[in-house]
Amino acid sequence: MVDNLTPEDRCKTMRAVKGKGTSLERQLSAMLAGMGLSGWKKNVGDITGKPDVVFPQERVLIFVDGCFWHGCPHCNRKLPKTNREYWKRKIERNIERDKRNTQALVDNGWRVIRIWEHEMQNAVTRSKIRSRIHVAVAGKKEN
Repeated sequence: MVDNLTPEDRCKTMRAVKGKGTSLERQLSAMLAGMGLSGWKKNVGDITGKPDVVFPQERVLIFVDGCFWHGCPHCNRKLPKTNREYWKRKIERNIERDKRNTQALVDNGWRVIRIWEHEMQNAVTRSKIRSRIHVAVAGKKEN
């Protein structure tokens, strides 16, 4: 993937990347509604990491991580050919930030569910996601 934009145009494009209301978040919301779950909130900004979904009563957080932006080890998406070092560092920083945030949240008594973008594309893994969410919201530990 070649970056054919000027640095100024790249900055403008990056600022336009949505952080809320993404198609993945809409899929997750539809999934939760289809599961008949209630009491959840979207995009709660005052919780570490800004989770996509929060079940405040159950102390459950859900993050839907884009495979490129969060460095999915399964997809291993290719970095752009230009400015590779920048992208490599950016993705590595995102991975480390996600690990720190997850640990801080767990240390504060939250159950954290992280879902990869590619998992939302497959019926089998969506079924597993629904099971993970049911278990977490019910307050049981997973095996």
